[in-house]
Amino acid sequence: MKNIVLLIALITLGCQSPQNKTEPPFKQLLKFTDQYANEVLSNHNINSISLAIYRDGNTYHNYYGELDKEGKHKPNDSTLFEIASISKVFLGSLTAKAVLENKINLGDDIRKYLNDDYPNLAFNGTPITIRDLVTHTIGFATPTGLRNTYDNISKGYYTDKELDYNMNSLLEELKTVELTHKPGTFYNYNNVGSELAAYILEQVNKHSYKDQLRSFLNELDMKQTYLQEFEKHREYLAIGYDEANNKAPFDKNPLIGGSAGIITTLPDLMKFMKFQLESDNPLIKEATKTLFEDENGNVMGYLWQDMGIAKEEGFYYSKTGDANGIKSGILLCPDSNYGQIVIVNNQTEAANNDWAQLFNKIETELIKYPKINLYSLTKPDFIKNKKKALMKFNSLKRKTDTYYNTNLTWTLNMIGYDLLNKKEIEKAIEMFEFAIEQSPNDFNLYDSLGEAYFIAEDYKKSLLNYKKSVELNPNNGNAKEYIEKINTILKK
Repeated sequence: MKNIVLLIALITLGCQSPQNKTEPPFKQLLKFTDQYANEVLSNHNINSISLAIYRDGNTYHNYYGELDKEGKHKPNDSTLFEIASISKVFLGSLTAKAVLENKINLGDDIRKYLNDDYPNLAFNGTPITIRDLVTHTIGFATPTGLRNTYDNISKGYYTDKELDYNMNSLLEELKTVELTHKPGTFYNYNNVGSELAAYILEQVNKHSYKDQLRSFLNELDMKQTYLQEFEKHREYLAIGYDEANNKAPFDKNPLIGGSAGIITTLPDLMKFMKFQLESDNPLIKEATKTLFEDENGNVMGYLWQDMGIAKEEGFYYSKTGDANGIKSGILLCPDSNYGQIVIVNNQTEAANNDWAQLFNKIETELIKYPKINLYSLTKPDFIKNKKKALMKFNSLKRKTDTYYNTNLTWTLNMIGYDLLNKKEIEKAIEMFEFAIEQSPNDFNLYDSLGEAYFIAEDYKKSLLNYKKSVELNPNNGNAKEYIEKINTILKK
């Protein structure tokens, strides 16, 4: 009788699961995106999240949380975000365009475009080239005056004051720099190269960099994107919180704006993402060429970073931006036809870790699409009702053409650690114990339960579970270390 009831329950469950048969994969992808964002918000390290995804021509964007700690300002389609160093890839596009139009060459000595003598801008006869400007390989550190200006901006010194450093200041200070590396050989992230590239574009195109950027943005219909216009659009600017979780000053740029200074809305940034993935404009292919690669894994296009070819998703490229209080990132994978943008308005270490976790979780779903993550699908169910969730999981895990992460033991262990990380220790212990009921000979589950009891300071139960883990796997060094640690504690 029990077997018949179970069979009926499984059949009924299958009929009542719309995501199995009728719900489009993209709709399920959106649910996971919302689920992950809300889970990250529940850690209380981030005030707000603004994100967008693109997959096979479909787009989605949403906002979560509030911009300020008082919970009065939710981000929306009109909110302007400082995208900081993501500004560099717009410069990269304009530089690629100039190369394609034969106005400049990547191998040009930059002194060709500077209106003064700079004999110091070479290393043993090797000059700095335009290629070096857009790959962070100029061979010298940020000059002292500019570095001090950046420090004062981040401290809020210029909040109500005019900047006293500009492009002329940099050009003058360049006469005093000393190259410590041969240009084009040593990666050292900097803003100087980008600003010099923007300056050179002004010389060759006979228009301000701001006007050139505006023309490019208009081509992409990015009408709510601006360069260096904080005061003009202050009422729409997102509030940001710095490393100390205090309200951060806006990240003013004392120079032209090639390295930072763009403010934009999420819908506008989505237009840039779609342009990268859908347009056949030759500057995209040019701008994403690999121009530099070193033994440490630094790969650069025209200021695009973290480029490469992955086994599963193919060619990808990305860029992050770190303003004083805003963390942003954009990832594009043309071979798999997906992209994503994630922006948060906190810059504490915990917030950055949560941002990275969210970014990676969403990317995994985009890579695996149209398969559905069974772990994420059933996690809320397991937390609410373990037995019902188990029936659901077992009915779906056989459909490996539809679902991935179909290992029950791994799923329950991961849910247990999710609870543990949220400091819901009792619930984590219950989940690990439930997992052991399903897989009583899995040494790793006893190890996990031992850790949960250790955190709960129930050292006797922790010891029992670590010993059971070693009994099942004598090579479990982690459990052996904890056994020694617990024995020391219990002797005191």
